[in-house]
Amino acid sequence: MIPLASRVWRVLVTGFSFALFGFGGMLFALIVVPVLSHLPGEPRVREFRCQYAVHRAFKWFVRVMEFLGLLTVEVRNAERLREPGQLVVANHPTLLDVVFLVSELPQADCVVKQAVMANPFMRSAVAFSGYFANDPGDALVEACAGRLAENRTLLLFPEGTRTDDGQLGEFRRGAAHVALRSGRPLRPVVIHCHPPSLMRGQRWYQVADRKLRIVLECCETVAPEEMPAGSGRGAAARRLSSRLRDFYAKRLQNLDS
Repeated sequence: MIPLASRVWRVLVTGFSFALFGFGGMLFALIVVPVLSHLPGEPRVREFRCQYAVHRAFKWFVRVMEFLGLLTVEVRNAERLREPGQLVVANHPTLLDVVFLVSELPQADCVVKQAVMANPFMRSAVAFSGYFANDPGDALVEACAGRLAENRTLLLFPEGTRTDDGQLGEFRRGAAHVALRSGRPLRPVVIHCHPPSLMRGQRWYQVADRKLRIVLECCETVAPEEMPAGSGRGAAARRLSSRLRDFYAKRLQNLDS
């Protein structure tokens, strides 16, 4: 059981970190985004500037959390994330997974929830970064495939959301559809958090009894199988999603052992 003094300290620094994230996001929207939006350049250049600024802000935030003793982050095979034009996919065990990943990706197009798009302090940063809303349907798949065709890096979470038990959830087929539509292989990043923390439904003050160990394992690419003649993309997407989930289940088991 975590000692009371240690628990109080971890709750305080965790609360400080979340407050810092919120305050920093507000400053980013009110100061950084307006400055970047007035710099010259075509829309693509402006989006890249804003995405790089988000990348640097997230990297700084991760360093702050490490300095405060809340967690350590280990990135394995980080050089694989430096290749442009990748379809990066990751499991989603914690609230901060996108922060950990974007801190390693100087350029990344992301799909965000409607709640983020509606947030007045985050809306401008999302818009100027060129991020997508997670609207269902073929339009989103086409838009994502279009970004990959421009040799941009795209980040997706096949589970769509966190689970409430820290286990691997069901994989939706959106990432598989994008891979099949674009013809690009998937670059899996396996995220491991030990002990399990920051899960869905978990309050911020429900802190772990020790420092979190976050491991980001950047794996070899997973290429879509060629569709047999006469088969539809829906069936191919189901097979690819199932294969990808099995891949993650085995990798997470190896990390846990």
